[in-house]
Amino acid sequence: MNIFSQAEILEKVSTFVRGEKNGVIEIVGPTASGKTGFSVELALWVEKEFGKKCEIISVDSRQVFRGCDISSAKVTEEEMKGIPHHGLNIVEPNEEYTVVDFQKYACKKIEEIQDRGNIAIMCGGTMLWLDAVSENYVFTDEPGEKSTERGAPKWSFLKIGMHWDRDKLYERLNLRSVQMFERGMIEETKEMLKVPNLTRSTLTSFGYQEIAKMLDKEMTKEEALELNQKRNRNYAKRQLTWWRGREDILWIDSKTINQ
Repeated sequence: MNIFSQAEILEKVSTFVRGEKNGVIEIVGPTASGKTGFSVELALWVEKEFGKKCEIISVDSRQVFRGCDISSAKVTEEEMKGIPHHGLNIVEPNEEYTVVDFQKYACKKIEEIQDRGNIAIMCGGTMLWLDAVSENYVFTDEPGEKSTERGAPKWSFLKIGMHWDRDKLYERLNLRSVQMFERGMIEETKEMLKVPNLTRSTLTSFGYQEIAKMLDKEMTKEEALELNQKRNRNYAKRQLTWWRGREDILWIDSKTINQ
C-alpha cells in the first residue's frame, strides 16, 4: 500500500481535474476515518483553486434512509459548508433499497452534476455500492443478485482512501460510539422502532439492535455501548479487507490532513 501526504494527494487531484473533463473523484475508507470532513474540504479547495464547483454523492447504505441520522453519522447542514449533497434521505426506513437502485441513482446524479459543469465527488464506505458505480457492475434482473460482470467504465475515477494506523482508527471508532449515545441515538432508536415494517437494512444499522436490547432490559447501557463499539470495529475490518491490495486507490495519511 502506497500512502501519500495531503500535499501529494492534492497534487494528484490537481492533475486529474485539469486532465479529465468528466472525471469523478471517489473518497473511500473505513467508518469513522474522516471521509465526510475531507470530502467537504476537498470540494472547497477545488472550487478555490480551479473555480469549479463540486457536488458530493453520499455512498452509504444507511444514510439513504430518512431518520437514520445519528446512527449513520449523517452529515449535517452545518458540516456541508454550502456544498450540495446527494444520496441522503431518499427513501423511508420501511422501503427496500438495493445496490441496483443506488447504482441507477448515482449514475443519474453524476450525469446531472456534469451537465451543470460541476465535479462529482462520491464519498462513502459502502464497498459494493462504490464499486457498482465506478466499475459499472452489470446486474441481472433477479432481486438481490450480485454481479460478477463489469461493463466499460462510464467515467474516469480518481480514488482516494483514508488511511489510519489501526489503533488510532479504533480509538476514533470507540469515541464516536460514545458521542452517538450521548447525542441522541437512544431517542432516535425509540422513534425508529415505532415505524412499522422496518427493513432489515434499517434495523441492522449500528446502534439500533443494541439499544433495542437495552430498552428491553436484555443488557445495560454500558453493554450496549460496548457491543456497538465492537460491531463498528468489525465493520471497519471488513471494509479494509475489501480494499486490501487495491492498486486503484491512493491512500492519504490522515494525520497530514488539515481540517
